[in-house]
Amino acid sequence: MEIRELIDKLEEKYPFSLQESWDNSGLQVGNPNDKLKNVLISLDLEEEGIKKAIENDCNLIITHHPYLFSGAKVIDFSNNFYKRLQMAIKNDITIYAFHTNLDIADGGLNDNFCDILDIKDTKVLERDKNPGLGRFGIINRQSATEYIEEIKTKLRAEGLVVYGDINKDIEKIAVCGGAGAELIDDAISNKCDLIVTGDVKYHDGMDLANEGIIIVDAGHFASENHVIFMLEDEIRGMIDGKVLTYSKEDSFRKFF
Repeated sequence: MEIRELIDKLEEKYPFSLQESWDNSGLQVGNPNDKLKNVLISLDLEEEGIKKAIENDCNLIITHHPYLFSGAKVIDFSNNFYKRLQMAIKNDITIYAFHTNLDIADGGLNDNFCDILDIKDTKVLERDKNPGLGRFGIINRQSATEYIEEIKTKLRAEGLVVYGDINKDIEKIAVCGGAGAELIDDAISNKCDLIVTGDVKYHDGMDLANEGIIIVDAGHFASENHVIFMLEDEIRGMIDGKVLTYSKEDSFRKFF
C-alpha cells in the first residue's frame, strides 16, 4: 500500500473539501507515492512525536493541526519552527493534517466528542450549516456539577474553567472541539444548558454565561486530543503496519 492509498481511504470519511476556507488540511510535506510502512498519529507535530516515528519506522505522521498554516516564502532550517520539518524530511517522513474537515465530517472529531460525553440524538451546532462545526444533543438529566466532573475525567483534562450557574440540573449539551467560543451563541439559540469547548475569552465567558448557559472551557488540547485514539482504531483496520499515537497529555496548562 502507498501512503496516498491510506489517505484516500481516510478522505472518503473526512473529505478535504469540507475544510474551512482559511484552513490548510492535507499534505504538509513528503511523498504520498512512497510505500507505507507504519503510522504515527498526533494532535500536533511535536519533536518528540517525530522521534517516536523514527524509532518505530513510521514514514507517515497524521496530525490534526496543520503545521504549515500560513504561507511560507522561506523555509530556514536555522529557525526552530522549521527544524521539525527538517527532521521529517531527512527521515523520509510524510506528514498529513486532517483539521477542520475532521471537525465537520459525520463521524469525525465532534461526533467522537459526543460519544465520549454520552451525548445522544446529536445535531450540527453551527447555525445554517449542515455539515458544520460542533454538535448538540441530550444526556440523562443530572446535576451540572456531577457532569462537569465527568467531563474533566473523560477528557483527561488538567483542569477546567467554568462560567455560569452550576447549581442546577442539565440535559441539553453542546460541544465544539478546539476554539469554539464563536459557537456559544449557537448553543444559546438551541437552548443548550451547557457547552464544552476551548479557548474562551474572559469577557465572552462572563457575558454569555449571563444568558443562562454554562460554559466549560476544557482547553484546546483536551477538547480535541481524544480524536487521535479514534483515528488509531480506524487506521488499524485499514493497514497491515503498526499504528501508534503520540500525546503530551494535557501538559500545556498548569493550575497552581
